[in-house]
Amino acid sequence: MNIVGNIRYQMTEEIIERAVLDLLKRKNYDGFTVKDICAVAGINRSSFYAHYMDINDFMIKFEGKLAKKMMAVWKPNDGDTVFDQSTFVALFDFIREYRVFYKAFLKNHTQSFVADALLKKHTELFRASVLKRGINYTDAEIDYHLVYFGGGLKAICGRWIQNDCRETPTQMAKIIHDEYANNG
Repeated sequence: MNIVGNIRYQMTEEIIERAVLDLLKRKNYDGFTVKDICAVAGINRSSFYAHYMDINDFMIKFEGKLAKKMMAVWKPNDGDTVFDQSTFVALFDFIREYRVFYKAFLKNHTQSFVADALLKKHTELFRASVLKRGINYTDAEIDYHLVYFGGGLKAICGRWIQNDCRETPTQMAKIIHDEYANNG
């Protein structure tokens, strides 16, 4: 039997996810334990450990799950520029929805599946955009651009999350657009 595909297994994961998100609204990431998660989720510790090795394992796996969800949101239309504002509005809407998670995650993890997935997608769009415009960047130049863009986007998202997402997703998309549009 495929336990991961089992409905009860999936439901337990969702219960754990909701419990952690609830705890993150009230406590810092390092301010709760597996015991706390289980109490909020209404499960026993063995159920938690059937899914995750520890809280850090949960955070990494949940962020991977969010990356898949985010990529379903990140859908630039054919012909769009790399910096299509509606796509970035969707990105910031998504981040705002999960801001309590990302605030904890980005504080404790330097690697992000979401950032990696977005950078990969942006790489494809950027290459297509510069070819379409007849710009002959070398692979090294494209790589440096993407490192710069990825670092900037992560820093902007991190600052926005630290500020509890005060600006609207539309305002944030405009900031990204104004900063990078001439390069994409």
